[in-house]
Amino acid sequence: MNRNDAFPGFPGEMPGSPQGAPGFPEGTPSFPGEIPAGIPEMPGAGDFASLYEQPKNERPVAPPTKVLSGVIGAGNGGMSTYAVNLFKELPEDTYDVTFLSTAEHPFFENQIKERYGRIKVIPPRNRHPLAHRKAVRRILQEQKYDVVHIHLSTASNIVPLEEAVKAHVPVIIAHIHSAGAEGGKLAALLHKLNVGKLAKLPITRLACSDAAGKFAYGKGSYTVMLNGIDLSRYYWDAGRRDRFRRSRHIPADAFVVGHMGRFSPVKNHAFLLELFAEVKKQRENAVLLLCGDGPLLKETKEKAAAMGIGESVVFTGNIVNPQDAYCAMDVMVLPSLFEGFPLTVVEAAAEGLPVLVSDKVTKEAGVTDLVQFFSLEEDKASLAGKVLSMDQGDARRDYGEELRQKGLDFPSQVKQIEKLYHRTD
Repeated sequence: MNRNDAFPGFPGEMPGSPQGAPGFPEGTPSFPGEIPAGIPEMPGAGDFASLYEQPKNERPVAPPTKVLSGVIGAGNGGMSTYAVNLFKELPEDTYDVTFLSTAEHPFFENQIKERYGRIKVIPPRNRHPLAHRKAVRRILQEQKYDVVHIHLSTASNIVPLEEAVKAHVPVIIAHIHSAGAEGGKLAALLHKLNVGKLAKLPITRLACSDAAGKFAYGKGSYTVMLNGIDLSRYYWDAGRRDRFRRSRHIPADAFVVGHMGRFSPVKNHAFLLELFAEVKKQRENAVLLLCGDGPLLKETKEKAAAMGIGESVVFTGNIVNPQDAYCAMDVMVLPSLFEGFPLTVVEAAAEGLPVLVSDKVTKEAGVTDLVQFFSLEEDKASLAGKVLSMDQGDARRDYGEELRQKGLDFPSQVKQIEKLYHRTD
């Protein structure tokens, strides 16, 4: 049977329906263009897109916060490491980060690009001061940034901060990571001239320690923010120790004195070699593990060979797994002439590694009971005995929880910085 046969007169009329509109209740008009009360109006031709429009009461997704960071370069020093670690902790969908770099291929290039970061190469200030300023100015004109966060080792170069102020960037942060100047007489002079300027700029000033704040900002106000680390990465593990030693041909039973840092005058590697020579006299199987690169690397290698200890010194160059190197060490020595707040001490301490630190370094570096300070004037033979006595042996353990309680876990610090980025309390 034809389905229409059940309703005689369909489509013009249905049983029980008024004349005109089949199947609608009484009162329904028989002509188009008029909809009875209570029946929603359907969209007309061409209006179906409105069905997919975002409801008026839902807030649109905010665009990412654009951050200009740096300045990084070819090395992986503490300042660049901090800047990149901060970038890696920021949510990818919330921040769009661009790094200023004085090297075409900075050390952290792959890590930055893997997380969709950008790199803008600029001429180094010390070689091309005018071109450096023009490049920074052009970058700030090409893109509107919400935040400019510049990491400093000294106040010798404040050009990115000055240009950010001129570009009216809403949030500008200077972040000092050192408490002393290196780089020659010109850098020292520029630093001295710029301290007063830096103190007066309308920006936020951060310092990794009180000593660093006074060094960079003089009488200007600043906030101390101790350097934190990713505690999920730095922890004691005997397996890491064994694997790293095997990879560097270091005997399993060797007593390893270690150092992590750039080969530059401030790190005082010459002192470290002399101290290790005394350690070697008292512990025949001692090995010196030096991780890093820098302008004094060749000179340090030559000095070690001339002292007759070259065969006992392992030079690794820059490494991407410092957490494994710390595990391979028995004691770390930091004979620096000055430091702001050394990340290496916090990283080593988290892994239960005893650290002997020069008293030229800020006392805020004493983050665990395994960190001890010494004078660079001390007798090296007696100091060598102290190094040997610090070995933890089988008693070595993790210190991550202690550092977390002191606020030295990096994720917590990132939250503080995010509040600065968005100017929230």
